[in-house]
Amino acid sequence: MNINKALKDMLVGVLLGDASIKRSGLNKASISFEQSSKKLEYITYLQKLTKEGGLELTQDNLKVYSREDLRHQTINNSLFFNTKPLEDLKHIADLFLDESGKKRIPTNIADYLTPRSLAFWIMDDGQQVKKGGITLCTDSFKNEEINILREALKINFNLDTTIH
Repeated sequence: MNINKALKDMLVGVLLGDASIKRSGLNKASISFEQSSKKLEYITYLQKLTKEGGLELTQDNLKVYSREDLRHQTINNSLFFNTKPLEDLKHIADLFLDESGKKRIPTNIADYLTPRSLAFWIMDDGQQVKKGGITLCTDSFKNEEINILREALKINFNLDTTIH
């Protein structure tokens, strides 16, 4: 099985957001999808698209993960699911992981950033700004990677961006 374009676009978008990918051996990789329990419809939709795209999951049901947020003295609940380690995900892992297995932005991300992947990135890790616009959370990326993303958004969609 090869990953179809619609599924690949979705995977690129969610990997720019909150999803994570890891290598399993030399030829396989798996993806973990996690969202706040407040985004039940969205994570269920991602799970449906992943299954329909032919990627095997480790379980059929969403799992719940709770963690304490010491900043706000609250308990946050997340929902998650994982794919099984699959050969079909190796190419995506090679794009998004450095040699040590740390997530990175590919220098050629503009080649993969489509309207559909941008939509998933926004749904996954975007926020509407009250005065207009959208914030895309890029906290985990280096400044040079953020600049690569900004350039890709300008080239592909003629979007002007700022860093906050």
